[in-house]
Amino acid sequence: MIGLHQTSSFPRCLPLVLLIVLASVSASTQDLVLVRTPADASPAISADPGIRCANGSHIVRLSPSGSEVLLTGDFAAACDPAVSFDGEQMLFAGRRSASERLQIWRMDAAGGKIVQITDDPGDAFAPLWVGSLFHLNDEAPTRRIAYLATGHGWVDRSTGRPAAALYSSDLDGENPWRISYYPDSVFAPDVLANGRLVFAAWRGSRDETGGSRRSLMAVNNDGTDVMAFHDNHDGPAYPHSVRVGRDGRVYFVEAGGDAPLGGGDLAYVTLRRPLHSRALFAASGDGAYIDPLPLADGGVMASYRRPGAKSSYGLYRIDPDSGERLEQVHVKEGFDVLDAHELAPHPRVQGRSSVVDLSKNTGVFFCISSHISDRSGLTHLRRGGLASLRVVEGLPIVDGDSTSRVGERTLGQAPIESDGSFHIEVPPGVPLRFEVLDATGATLATQDSWTWVMPREWRGCIGCHEDREMVAPNVLAEAFIKPAVRLVEPEEVTTP
Repeated sequence: MIGLHQTSSFPRCLPLVLLIVLASVSASTQDLVLVRTPADASPAISADPGIRCANGSHIVRLSPSGSEVLLTGDFAAACDPAVSFDGEQMLFAGRRSASERLQIWRMDAAGGKIVQITDDPGDAFAPLWVGSLFHLNDEAPTRRIAYLATGHGWVDRSTGRPAAALYSSDLDGENPWRISYYPDSVFAPDVLANGRLVFAAWRGSRDETGGSRRSLMAVNNDGTDVMAFHDNHDGPAYPHSVRVGRDGRVYFVEAGGDAPLGGGDLAYVTLRRPLHSRALFAASGDGAYIDPLPLADGGVMASYRRPGAKSSYGLYRIDPDSGERLEQVHVKEGFDVLDAHELAPHPRVQGRSSVVDLSKNTGVFFCISSHISDRSGLTHLRRGGLASLRVVEGLPIVDGDSTSRVGERTLGQAPIESDGSFHIEVPPGVPLRFEVLDATGATLATQDSWTWVMPREWRGCIGCHEDREMVAPNVLAEAFIKPAVRLVEPEEVTTP
């Protein structure tokens, strides 16, 4: 206070106030990188890279003063920027010529030193910097990235186009692992501080019209321990565009249908209780929101399209408390402004240890007790009723295979012990779901979402549709003291 009094004729408190205001402004005025996509691109659903990265799409660096730098002028199309943890590099999806497939590229923040990362036989897009991966016998952790790719050959049943699956690889694109195995497309992920990936996926079986719902799922960066993050039993059927904030929220779009670019309302769940905390953040009215951006200063931006057939997306700031749409940040006539990110350092996420061994050809599921359930049809089993587990494998449509069809087949059945436990060994990397049968073979409960195991993964659950916030009972289940029942050869094929 003596120093302030000697060097200024202002009231003593004013310099302190000015410092606080300047610090706040500085924290919220970072450069942005964003995508500008031609607004007349062909309609497609939001998982389809065709519209998100149509020819003529480019990544632009935007300063707080509004000046622009085109970063991808040598590309026919570029999209999906992802800023590194140190703020010095970006990953993006792009193609040099209109006839090429999308691949993942890396460049520095100024737009130079562009290097191709992936060489997927299909499209590779939606890249993401994730945590390191390490095994107990590794000399050091390996830094990894994640992305979506279609080169595996599965076909999305609702669109007839190649299905997008999650992949993880080293920073240079080496050692790619496929880490999701849904029969249909998954949507672009984001990463939690604990290193798990959050993404949208179809819950389970779908009919030929695509009738189903999406949920937000979470998985480790090696493909293990996939489980629901936000079940979405009652909300709009098409959530996507997940963005993890630093304010304890995970934001996403709730779309009422697969309209072009998949816009809708903005919602969030809290990290403390993601399964039970869904809240509407910003209602779109007759317009549409997409690509929420939680800012380092606690604010929020998002792309918004006003009502009207000829309207395009512009970038707006949104009040983080009320969800009210505030000032316009950036628009470009004839273009949709999408997928904005702050070009600045941000906290590095945690790495993940892994048990995955890609040389192995099975994985294990075990359950403490299927009696732990909110399903009324399973109540009588707690009194010693006999039951068994049917394991159903989803059969994806495979590109170029005229014999493939939408369907499922029974992989096999295993006993459920008197305490409700089971222990099975299954093939890795295939979509699976479970059914609980009574002694007569009647179905008592059906899992409505797909799951899988990775090679050498031991995957456990507490019960059958149990309260996922509950602590697991400390018991030695009967099935665990017996060898796992091997279910590796399919028994029969059925179709929807």
